[in-house]
Amino acid sequence: MAKEDIILGKGQLYYAPLATANPDETTVAYGGTWTSWTSMGTTLEALTLTISEDRKDIKTQQSLGTLRQFRTGRGISLKTVLAEMTGANLALIHGGTNADTAAGAAQKGFSQVTVGDQPVVTAYKWAFEGVRVGSDGVKQPVRYFFHAGSIGPDGDSAFDKENPTGLPIVITVFEDTSQAAGSEFMVVEIVNAAITA
Repeated sequence: MAKEDIILGKGQLYYAPLATANPDETTVAYGGTWTSWTSMGTTLEALTLTISEDRKDIKTQQSLGTLRQFRTGRGISLKTVLAEMTGANLALIHGGTNADTAAGAAQKGFSQVTVGDQPVVTAYKWAFEGVRVGSDGVKQPVRYFFHAGSIGPDGDSAFDKENPTGLPIVITVFEDTSQAAGSEFMVVEIVNAAITA
């Protein structure tokens, strides 16, 4: 067992338009800038990845036990509580729009979020980055990429005098049949070594 394979640390959540290129594993270091991606900012709770499967047990009249299994369904979701109540975050979560007005001599700066009767849920590409610290002490990225998925609210936002108000979210990952067979849901990249000399 390599102790370096034990991962500890925050998961930084990002989103981008569908089909956006993933950041390069070699040239984009851990914590680096992801071109064309938007960070969801800081969070009040850990980012939780949940993967569930439905399976069908195959049994015959002549056997007591399961002889084989087939996957019949898969569900993938991400959950966290965003710490930053921005117009952009609120509009994204609720499928609304955000208009920012800059401050001026006679104008306060503000964001106006409008949410209406919009039944269509917009899909985005999603990803998060964790860290793997190698035996050389260098931080390398661990990145999960999800080709498509939606974001929505996931519970109550408490306006509390003693605690920050968070935005609980859930991201539901979709199957993307335009991807190569065997990679329709996600791709995981674990960088485990630096460039050799």
